[in-house]
This record gives sequence, structure tokens and C-alpha cells, in this order.
Amino acid sequence: MLKQLTDNDYISMLKKSADNAAFRHNLLANNISNVNTPGYKRRDTADFERMLREATKRESFKAQTVNPRHIQFGRKNLDQLHPVAITQDQTRYRNDKSSVDIDLEMAEVSKNGLRYQAYIKEMGDYFTGLKGILQKA
Repeated sequence: MLKQLTDNDYISMLKKSADNAAFRHNLLANNISNVNTPGYKRRDTADFERMLREATKRESFKAQTVNPRHIQFGRKNLDQLHPVAITQDQTRYRNDKSSVDIDLEMAEVSKNGLRYQAYIKEMGDYFTGLKGILQKA
């Protein structure tokens, strides 16, 4: 029973979201460090929130494969979700052909940091609640 309380979809979603935020932070920091690199293309993560919503939809179709060479289709399992880095080829460049806007990057770092803190706090609150329940039992 304890395993069901500590290893469930809710905790998996929070963990995957925190992992994505940490991965995104590294990409954003790399963008900031390359702000003056001529020709550098901005990198970011794919829309992880959308992938998470699709993976947790109850009504979507899910297919099970028995061979790793089979094509995956339908709803993904939470274990299959991983952050994906994408290079953004934008049409608007600075004179040195770099697509990094330092103001945008700093704002994204702040938003991403707040998101990460919220995920970690929510996990902490969940386990604090479990601890309180177990102490009363």
C-alpha cells in the first residue's frame, strides 16, 4: 500500500515536470552564455505540458506493443515522456545572425525557475501530508 502512495501517476507527473524544468534551465543558461556568439540558434524544449496532457487523457486511444521495433502510436505512458531539445530557426536575427534575445532568455529563466520551485513544493507538500497520515495511524 505504501508503494501505491509514493509511486503513482500524480508523483510521476510532478517528477517528469520538474525534470523537464531542470532540462530547460540548462538550455536557457546555454542560450544566455552564447548570446554574443555569431550565428548561434536559440534552443528550447518542445511543448512538454502538451505532451503531458496527451499522456494523461483518459479518453485517448492507447496501443500496446510487444516488440520494441513496433511503431508506437496512441497515448504515451508517463514513463515514455522525456524532455526534447529543439533548435529554433527564427526569421528575425540580429546583425550577427544570432537568434538569442537576452531579455527574453532572462524572463524565461525566471518563469522556469518559479515553475520548478512549484513542482518541488507540491511534491514536498504531498509527502508531508503522507507523513502526517502515517504518524496518526
